[in-house]
Amino acid sequence: MESVLEDCDSSSSIGKKRKINAGSVNEQSVSMKRRRPVVGSLPGDLLIDVIARVASSSFTDLFNAKLSCRDFLGAAEDEFIFQHVSIDKFPVIHWFPPSVELLSFLNQCIDKGNPEAMFRQGMIEFFSLARIETGLEYLKRATEKGHVEATYVYGMILLSRGGQSSQQGLNILNSMKVTRSNYLKLRECRAKIKAIIREMWIKNSISLIEVKCKCQERNMLSIRKRKFEEEEEVLCCDACGWYLEVISFCKIVDGVV
Repeated sequence: MESVLEDCDSSSSIGKKRKINAGSVNEQSVSMKRRRPVVGSLPGDLLIDVIARVASSSFTDLFNAKLSCRDFLGAAEDEFIFQHVSIDKFPVIHWFPPSVELLSFLNQCIDKGNPEAMFRQGMIEFFSLARIETGLEYLKRATEKGHVEATYVYGMILLSRGGQSSQQGLNILNSMKVTRSNYLKLRECRAKIKAIIREMWIKNSISLIEVKCKCQERNMLSIRKRKFEEEEEVLCCDACGWYLEVISFCKIVDGVV
């Protein structure tokens, strides 16, 4: 009888220990639930801004961020992310049909107002598909977003048309503020555009109409090219300078250079 009582006492003590352990586990789980991860504690706008900065530097980093955290995954679907994500890793011209996922992603970038995506689509629409008005609209939208290459191409096209369009193109190009300090950026801009055009089937070229310049009475062939690396006064007006530039641009489109 005593052994039975002892067994009962021992079993009851074990039961109490189990209850105590269960209680401590419950307390731990509650405390863990109360602890929010650092990422989850950030305000939504700040989280989206962080993801946008990651996306603007690298699509690969954005993809990895989406895999690492549920909060990042949700924030990455915001419209602001598509506007700023870098698509430099993707080719402008797809020689093979892109996957459904990639095509959907790029179309979302265009629809959400990504400047690089709109610039690329504008180039394809205008030069390759010969959809002039649609291409100009995409280039215009990218220009309004401050995209350098789109500003250059859109200004060149308008300048080449002459008349009122020529003046509008000149105003757009002058907004680029070409000086010695950012002349290298203009060269990089030309190189990028040239590389894109070389990959395209050009179905719509541009014809050059003479641009009226303040110093048009001078012989255009005798006007010196602007030397931004030297301290010297430019001997031609803005219209003359961009007119020489648009001649080079037409040669790039025609495949001459």
